[in-house]
Amino acid sequence: MTAVAEQRRANHTPMGLNMPSGKLCMWIFLVTEVMFFTGMLGAYLILRSGIPNHPVIRWPTAEQVHLSPTLGAINTVILIFSSLSVVLALRAAQRGATGSATWLVGLTLLLGCVFLGVKGVEYRAKWDHDILPGRIGELLPGMGLAREREMHSVGMQYVTRVRRQMERLIAAPGPLSAEIIGGMRQLLADMKDGEAGPSYRSPLTPAQVGQRVNELIHRGEETGQHVPLSPAIPFGNLWASCYFALTGFHALHVLGGLVVFALLFVRGLRGGFGPDQVGQLEITALYWHFVELVWIVLFPVLYLL
Repeated sequence: MTAVAEQRRANHTPMGLNMPSGKLCMWIFLVTEVMFFTGMLGAYLILRSGIPNHPVIRWPTAEQVHLSPTLGAINTVILIFSSLSVVLALRAAQRGATGSATWLVGLTLLLGCVFLGVKGVEYRAKWDHDILPGRIGELLPGMGLAREREMHSVGMQYVTRVRRQMERLIAAPGPLSAEIIGGMRQLLADMKDGEAGPSYRSPLTPAQVGQRVNELIHRGEETGQHVPLSPAIPFGNLWASCYFALTGFHALHVLGGLVVFALLFVRGLRGGFGPDQVGQLEITALYWHFVELVWIVLFPVLYLL
């Protein structure tokens, strides 16, 4: 009877996958993340492709929204090198080279922080130029009377916002030149309602205000001045919403990975990597490769198309 039981035990095939449960859970989590980012990217591409190819009504260009493909490319290279460093860290940890593994984890942590720093520089540029959801003017001359009527209420909100911005800048001009301030004064005068009579002149429309504001901003850029007024960019608010949603969620994923890398780095400095830490590093490396691949897709879609 014992021999029969031993034979059955020898022929028994264990059920389940031949991988640690933590790694399996990470794969399942990454599948859900793939669906999440695929949905967001798909929505962005559908919105992007639905914009007509019109001289005025078109998707914002990188120059209009102060988007730098150079910074995006730098961040791509940074993430690629961080992915390489985490692979080398895992290999060193598996060989028992605790010191090398610890400093390679630290290098990965540093590169990830640099990535977020560059992203912060990009976000600062959007903040300085008021390229933020809900703050950009949507109307410009040449878009058609039907669209101006459709977006009149949004246009009037933009006019009110720009009027307040110019009133503050005129009260405290700071480094702005007299030419730019004079242009703001003239624009404010043209935006006011005229008095009844033979010399009556109707106030500027939101589209005309947007064009004049863009001219002031462009004039300031030509003379090396930053004019902090909200620009008018057709579909600018939609672009800003998509940009901050996609890059913001990706940045949160990067931050989550950096927190784990920081914990592993401290653990390596204190006592080296045991079998448990090597397993955690492998799972984190798998997650980090996914973060890198998502950015490799986001970069051409957001910066180059």
